[in-house]
Amino acid sequence: MTIPTARLAFFKLNVPDADEARAFWEDAFGFAVTQTYDEDSFVEHIMALPGQAEAGPSLMLVESKPARDVSVGPGHGPVGLVCDDIAASHAHALASGATSLMDPLDVGGVLVSMLKSPQGHEIELVQPLG
Repeated sequence: MTIPTARLAFFKLNVPDADEARAFWEDAFGFAVTQTYDEDSFVEHIMALPGQAEAGPSLMLVESKPARDVSVGPGHGPVGLVCDDIAASHAHALASGATSLMDPLDVGGVLVSMLKSPQGHEIELVQPLG
């Protein structure tokens, strides 16, 4: 059996305030809005990192209208980002409003840190060593 090809295109985070979330991801990691939909039932900011708008994947921040519960539960894993300088990225995210869950730690040749966005989503930073 041949498996049809697929490509990871996007992931969505439900947020209570799309503009507040957008500002955090822009300031903390350099994401930029590539498109916004402002419809009767939702606002969605589609964002990409520099140089990745075409290749993706995109980060989509979605705010429902009217507002609904978007509490982050235990079934969601972190958004993962690869960094060149994890200490600087971790510190910058903290200055942008993130909360530290785990400072950078060497886990067998890879530095890993964990943060929480102001909206409650976990963020895992990774820096390969060597």
